Amino acid sequence: MKGIFLGLCFSLLAGCATYKQDIEEGLNLAKQAQWQDAEEKLQGVLSSNQDQLLYYMETGALAQNQGDYQRSNELLEQAERLSDTFFPTNFSNRSWALLSNPRQGDYRGSGMERVYISYLKSMNYLALAEQETSASKQREFRDSALVEVRRIDIKLNEIRAQNPSYQDLNAKENQAFYRKALSWLGDFYTGGRDTDKFLYRDDAWARYMEGLQYEISGEIDDARISYQKAANLYQDGYAKQYDLPGVTAERAWLDTIRMMQKGGFSQSDIDQLIQTKLSSEMQTTLQSYESNDAEMVVLEHQGFVPDKSEMTVLLYADPRAYSLVLEPLHTGGPKSANDSFRWFTMVYADINPLNLIANYKAGGTWGAVSGAFTKRVILGRPVWQQLNTVQLDTMLSEQIIRVTVPYYQRFTLDKSPTQLIMGGQMPTSNIQAVRMTSLADIALQEQLAQAQRDIYEGLIRELLRNWLAYQVAANVENEGASLLLSLIGQVAVFASSAADTRNWLTLPAQVRLTRQPMPAGDYSPRYQVNQRTFSLGDIQLDQDEIKLWNLRNPY
Repeated sequence: MKGIFLGLCFSLLAGCATYKQDIEEGLNLAKQAQWQDAEEKLQGVLSSNQDQLLYYMETGALAQNQGDYQRSNELLEQAERLSDTFFPTNFSNRSWALLSNPRQGDYRGSGMERVYISYLKSMNYLALAEQETSASKQREFRDSALVEVRRIDIKLNEIRAQNPSYQDLNAKENQAFYRKALSWLGDFYTGGRDTDKFLYRDDAWARYMEGLQYEISGEIDDARISYQKAANLYQDGYAKQYDLPGVTAERAWLDTIRMMQKGGFSQSDIDQLIQTKLSSEMQTTLQSYESNDAEMVVLEHQGFVPDKSEMTVLLYADPRAYSLVLEPLHTGGPKSANDSFRWFTMVYADINPLNLIANYKAGGTWGAVSGAFTKRVILGRPVWQQLNTVQLDTMLSEQIIRVTVPYYQRFTLDKSPTQLIMGGQMPTSNIQAVRMTSLADIALQEQLAQAQRDIYEGLIRELLRNWLAYQVAANVENEGASLLLSLIGQVAVFASSAADTRNWLTLPAQVRLTRQPMPAGDYSPRYQVNQRTFSLGDIQLDQDEIKLWNLRNPY
């Protein structure tokens, strides 16, 4: 049993290294638009039962990028079924993950990933409708796209019901100072940080896309409702939370007003919204719709969401303060070390009063100051006595424990100007794409929201693993063998510590929107961004047609 335990630690270390290496290789292929090669590579990496959900999401997205929309939907439907069940809890699976590392547990996905499974499926159905010549088949595929839109709505409503809204956050900001102070002092588990600000509570862009798809299908009132939901979300806090331009709300209000015009709303209500919600530039854009009878819509899905990195945090005991102390270990190059330190300071460092006092008592003034670079877990005398009964305090005094947590390194999003050139009878457009969402920022903030849970789960996992290794060595009667086994166990457990860095990596980093009203006719659309040109080929726009170009820009 002793040999098996240590052997498993080493095998897990090798497995983690291979996973990281192969994921990077597949991603590099995707970033060069080698979609098929990337899919083949990721299929090999994500072959385990624990990665089933990731397998279907990654391959489904890559199949869409290859234009294989039917196969993409078959894969994403499998992902839908897995994500919708949330995987019935398997005790052995969870126990093994606790004893080894979290990647040995089933990947369950995030709220945002669940929403974008349906989002990509709806895009597939619209693309299949475009390929059909039969009106009945086109309608069938568009109806299927609307089914996915309604799934998005259900998922977002579930997420919204579980999290505070932007109105709740605004009310919290405006409450009396003493209530803010009480809330801050009482939130010790999150280190005094208001993690509610980082939660994925709704998705303005997904709501906007609901509106667009309803509009394409001729469901004008449903389109109005969805566009208006998106507009309210953008202006209430979504744009601010994810660092989006203020014009996002204006764009959604413009489309709300257009649906009101088509739906027969009173002119006075329409005029009031135009004056209160639209700038003069947007009012000019609205007027261009009145003189044209077709529209080109470009959705530029650009880049890739960032991948997570691992940060090593050292855990040691402070018996004088009856507490445990966590301190980051800088590894990798200068940028990596700097990013991990910044993340630790931003997310984990001691800022609440009890920890400041404990740091001061343990180390005087410098101890209080050094708390900005450490995280202290105060256990108190009763809990410390319980540690003593199982010899955990002895183990902590003899060795330093490694805890590994996930984090995101810094990233920048492409903000290069864009240009849509329609060709044919349409002059070059000066309308710039609007950055409507940042999935990269959503992913980062979801990680911020669960960071405290990650570090406490990692702490418990590593304490348990090290205690088991410690007990194995302590029960060996031969002193020399015990010391050797203890050393091997410490090295194996220290080296095999790992964090769950899995996420859906073939999702775009951001989505930019260009909408160009124009007369019906023949065109050859080209989209230019960052010295690259994408072409849609020759198309014909009919009267009252909305032509949707789902453009995947990996660069």
